[in-house]
Amino acid sequence: MTSNDFGHINNLGRAHTNALKQTWIALIDAISKETSLQSKQIADSVYGDELFRAVGYDNPDVLILRWLRSRKWNVNICVSQIIQTLKWRHDWGVQELIANDERAISQEEITTGKTYFMGHDRVGRPICCIHPKDRPRSVFTFLIYS
Repeated sequence: MTSNDFGHINNLGRAHTNALKQTWIALIDAISKETSLQSKQIADSVYGDELFRAVGYDNPDVLILRWLRSRKWNVNICVSQIIQTLKWRHDWGVQELIANDERAISQEEITTGKTYFMGHDRVGRPICCIHPKDRPRSVFTFLIYS
């Protein structure tokens, strides 16, 4: 898989472009409903902040396209899961964890083997394996950072 494959930002058909536009509109509406704010104010909301921090330095459309491809271009499912992810990011304090680096995680947690890297994906990125089942909630800060 490369960034030039069909359905990626530089290779979109008309249907994919329409799905991308519909997703943005539906996402703005969903955030507006969740926060009881007008659509012009959502950038200042908790979910708007989480969304734009998740984008980071990437193209925002690239992030949305990843969700759309993984949800087989179903806009409703895509938007629902993005909202769930934004809630999760806020509830678990992902931004604070990123801001604190590894300093927020004890050396003990790092050496427990709760996560490990095994191989690489097709693009060469390391695959991080995590088995969170039956772990106490306090362990998840380490897992989220990983």
